[in-house]
Amino acid sequence: MFRHPLHSFLRLVMAFSLSAAAPALAAPDVTQVTLTVTFAEVSSGAPEIDAVFRVVGMELNNGTIKFPSAPGVSIPLQDDAGDLVLGVTFQSQAELDLALPAGNYALSLNNGNVTANIAYDGRPPVPSPNISFPGAGEVIVPGAVDVLFTACGFQCSGLGSVVGVLEDDVATELANDTLGTSDTMWTPSDGIGGDFLLAESSAFLARIVHTAQADKLVNANDADGGFPFSAFFVRSDEVAFETGFAPPSGDFCVEVNAPAPDPDCAQLNDPNLSILDPSGTVMTTVAGLDVEYDLVVDSKGRITGDARADLDDNGSLETMGEVKGKLNGKEGEVKQKVGVKLANDALAAKLKLAVKEVLSIPLDAVVGAQKASGKIGAVKIKEETPTDASPLPVAPQGWRLDFTLDGGSDVVASTLTLEGDPAIPLEGSNKFDLVRDLTTLKLQTADKGIKIQVKKIGIDEAAMPQVTGGDLSYKVLGQKGKVSLP
Repeated sequence: MFRHPLHSFLRLVMAFSLSAAAPALAAPDVTQVTLTVTFAEVSSGAPEIDAVFRVVGMELNNGTIKFPSAPGVSIPLQDDAGDLVLGVTFQSQAELDLALPAGNYALSLNNGNVTANIAYDGRPPVPSPNISFPGAGEVIVPGAVDVLFTACGFQCSGLGSVVGVLEDDVATELANDTLGTSDTMWTPSDGIGGDFLLAESSAFLARIVHTAQADKLVNANDADGGFPFSAFFVRSDEVAFETGFAPPSGDFCVEVNAPAPDPDCAQLNDPNLSILDPSGTVMTTVAGLDVEYDLVVDSKGRITGDARADLDDNGSLETMGEVKGKLNGKEGEVKQKVGVKLANDALAAKLKLAVKEVLSIPLDAVVGAQKASGKIGAVKIKEETPTDASPLPVAPQGWRLDFTLDGGSDVVASTLTLEGDPAIPLEGSNKFDLVRDLTTLKLQTADKGIKIQVKKIGIDEAAMPQVTGGDLSYKVLGQKGKVSLP
């Protein structure tokens, strides 16, 4: 490794344009001369550009080199553990190309006892790896990483190479893999046949190095009449990035007003979060005649059903009709609107019922009114019957939300189970915040009637309960609510 400081090319030319020759010493035998040109791009700032000439051999005491860009200037080579070396830095690619053009580089050793002209063919257009993933400063999922970059192609073929290097935040090398010249993706290896797994909440640096190499023999008047010259052209790119937290994977749950709480589930205990489902058969009277109707509440809170009435007062429920209505509410107060239409041509009967009621979980009561209008034969019907009853005609239902995650953006499986009812399948998405270790779920039924959103919750697979913090909002059977999880 070159241990002397790299010098600015302009300062070198100015400093040594008038320098005197050193005393002549023993003739050396040159075994190799190398030129390494490095163009290193870094995510933290401007590229680092340098060139290093190195002369290797026996009895190397002093030497100079003349660039074709400054043919009148002999630039001294410095001793580096027996080698003669010149290192030059450049501020830009344009300065590099101007200082090191194709042409003859005059090498003089031991005060001219050995000379050689090195015909340099110029720097080939080695492409930048231009790493596109990870981005500089990006926070990614821990585990194996696929580094995406631009291929070197034929420029790195033959004696050239493509190398991937992974380091931690103190420059400890974690992976060093030789890649193909056409590769555009690199997964750092662990050195024992698997992928290197990035730890959570850690900092790393990925580097891709493209190297082209050109070799030739150069004639010289040294001991064996010449030496090999190798030119290395290095183009690299590196990015510093971090890992966040690993996305959760497994089965998780939230229970609301559970009669027998599951210790693995997050627990919410607030009666006003329970759901009211008035589905069932309602029996009433209009003008002293029996009427009954069925209520079926769908996921959106819409009410449908069939109606029957004994309008001829013979106990037969001979008159048929239909039911339509709507259920909506929040915070334990549910408004129920039901319309019933009955018709019987044989009895010249048409009858409408309009029921508006409020079902209150806090009061455990239902209040409202039933209005009836129409006629049965020649008899006109118009009446209003108030409703004011306690307890509620239906029991509030606790509920349970289950969901399965696998680390991906889709929820693998999810169900909503109202107490005592079959599970309702849900589908949805999972958005995970790598930096803050928080999960947000959007869940709904296929008809989008039931919608549940769990925002910014923490999930710890090893804890009890596994789900903590964040907010839960829902719309179930037309009833809405929002609550913070403990």
